[in-house]
Amino acid sequence: MIFDTLTDVETFYKSYAHEVGFSVRVGQHKKENDEILFKRYCCSREGYRQESVKKVSGESGKKRKSPNVMESRCGCQAHIVVKLDSDKKYRIYSMVEAHNHCFVSPDKRHLLRSNRNVSERAKSTLFNCHKASIGTSQAYRLLHVREGGFENVGCTKRDLQNYFSDLRTKIKDADAQMFVAQLERKKEVNPAFFYEFMVDEQRRLVRVFWADAICRKNYSVFGDVISVDATYTTNQYNMKFVPFTGVNHHLQSVFLRAAFLADEKIDSYVWLFKTFLKAMGGVAPHLITTDEDASMMAAIAQILPDTAHRFCMWHIMEKVPEKVRPSIRNDEQFWERLNKCVWGTENSDDFVSQWNSIITDYELMENDWFSNRFAIRESWIPVYFLDIPLAGMLRTTSRSESANSFFNRFIHRKLTFVEFWLRFDTALECQRQEELKADNASLHSTPKLMTPWAMEKQCRGIYTHEVFSKFQEQLVAARDHCIIQGISECEDIRCFTISSLTRKDRVVHMNKSNMLGRCSCKLYESYGIPCRHIIQVLRVEKQNEIPSIYIMKRWETRCKRCVLYIFFLCLFCFLLYRPTILLFRFTGNYSLMRKVTY
Repeated sequence: MIFDTLTDVETFYKSYAHEVGFSVRVGQHKKENDEILFKRYCCSREGYRQESVKKVSGESGKKRKSPNVMESRCGCQAHIVVKLDSDKKYRIYSMVEAHNHCFVSPDKRHLLRSNRNVSERAKSTLFNCHKASIGTSQAYRLLHVREGGFENVGCTKRDLQNYFSDLRTKIKDADAQMFVAQLERKKEVNPAFFYEFMVDEQRRLVRVFWADAICRKNYSVFGDVISVDATYTTNQYNMKFVPFTGVNHHLQSVFLRAAFLADEKIDSYVWLFKTFLKAMGGVAPHLITTDEDASMMAAIAQILPDTAHRFCMWHIMEKVPEKVRPSIRNDEQFWERLNKCVWGTENSDDFVSQWNSIITDYELMENDWFSNRFAIRESWIPVYFLDIPLAGMLRTTSRSESANSFFNRFIHRKLTFVEFWLRFDTALECQRQEELKADNASLHSTPKLMTPWAMEKQCRGIYTHEVFSKFQEQLVAARDHCIIQGISECEDIRCFTISSLTRKDRVVHMNKSNMLGRCSCKLYESYGIPCRHIIQVLRVEKQNEIPSIYIMKRWETRCKRCVLYIFFLCLFCFLLYRPTILLFRFTGNYSLMRKVTY
């Protein structure tokens, strides 16, 4: 037989071996002047392995053979040898067909090593699965189902895992550079994409920050209250992933921007918040919640002095079980009293009284952690920041758990930068898809009214469904449970005393000139939604509709409409100057791109 190339030879012999039921191993060859003169292909069971003793020490300290080593060779002589002739064609020079072992049965032929390979289809499936935070094992199961059986996949699960491991090894040296290059490509496509990075003396990536156009648009609407969480360690390099999160008009957590930091020093956080302000046009949030990181606290005080800073209650409450003895940890009454103290108190004196009672009853006086939490109570107990606008939005455990669950989908210690970006980008698209679905529902469906009041119909056309549901709860409670107990006046201020099912009277101070009321329950200040008591007072004042002063722009269904103009203006400018950008890409002048490694 005559073959044009050695590839043809190998394909032929492997196909023949697959039909017969044995695997092929590539053997010796002779090369001269960059030409292979002859080459040998043999049965994979040819010869015998040399017995080697691995350095595995037993209890006696002596070396012993590694256990569970399977012998696959049996001295089989089957082979072919091809030789290059003068016409530059390869001919079979010798061939031994006889084997000294049994052949593999047809139902096991797909396991023959020489005929297994990771196809382009399998690689594409693996890539898409990792984008969706689906592991290699699950990707293989998907291939098994999609291809109609293991025999049609073309490789084993171990082959797929080895391929992915080799791929990660190849990209590791250029990982940081590829990540920064991806950020640069994002900026080329949309100039509103913002990123900055920093390298150390060894040209290693130590800090990187990014925010795309949608993040910046969302911040302009929802950036009044944000959460910064530096508790995630996400990649092979132990860098901290620091996401910035807010709350959108559907009461959903919304990603605003993120960074990677190599350390948690004050300088790193100072750089982070300076870069954050630069990306957001110098506009600082009204309130920022973080974990109890001293370096971050110092950086916020330095860079964001006018921003109220509070600690995340969820992170603090999550630590309680490990700070108390088992008998307290399993005591339901303890948790009931602690939650009521932390979440349910409405003034500082009430909180202090309940806290001291819990500490005494459960003998926690010597517990340093509880003592320290009490010392910083003004930084995390809700009763101490009821007057901060919208502070109530980020204090719920469900929201923190939701954000934590979202980020944990695509972060863990073994990820490279490139792997992280694939997963992150996909997860972010999913989060934004949920917002689009909620937008569509608010724009094209109508909630059912519970009362004939005009203000309910008014707010139904303004608020998103989620916010309107909260408002409707207050409206119905005002109708059914709120009773005016007394009215007094002092110049332009009218004071209303209101009783309700809570058995606690509330006082509303209403300015008669602009109908702006302040209620002692602080619901409007905390959540930006009129409380039942203010609604009842407005009804008494014959206000059929909610005054516009109570309607917060961030809760409106069309709150982003005003921002779209800026977005399309940026897009117009980009298209106007696109020839310059294309010239930049064509000439390959990437001198501004610094080479970075990790």
